Amino acid sequence: MIKRIIKNIFIGIPIGITFGLLVSLFYSYQVGDGFYQPSQQMFITHFSNQVNALTVSIVLWGLLGSLFSVTVLIFSIDSWSLARRTLIHFGLTVLGFLIIAYLAGWYSLSLRQIFGEIMTFVIIYVSTWLYSMFRTKKNIDAINQKINSSR
Repeated sequence: MIKRIIKNIFIGIPIGITFGLLVSLFYSYQVGDGFYQPSQQMFITHFSNQVNALTVSIVLWGLLGSLFSVTVLIFSIDSWSLARRTLIHFGLTVLGFLIIAYLAGWYSLSLRQIFGEIMTFVIIYVSTWLYSMFRTKKNIDAINQKINSSR
């Protein structure tokens, strides 16, 4: 299991960095001032220059990618029920996401913003989970149909 965790850490790092760069590019275009911003201005002002802000952002994006890549291994624990795996996965990912997103300057420590981040996370999580469940059910139905047609 340790080998799988280490492997997933290194798989998650470039995925997180790529996702972070794409989101930051989108954010920079939305701001519309023609300059690249790795994060919100309140985050960038904590650093002496944008290169340092970008470096820290890249590290945080890599951590975020690793978080999601490692926590997916929870679903391979067959001795746990699907509900238990889902709740533990959700709890770990939402907690890790909130910590990393706060460090990245994506929100401030106000109840309203924390609630907004959690609700956004819940909507994305539930949507992804439902998609995975429907896709898995479709695959199982296809396998069952092949088994039944070969009899």
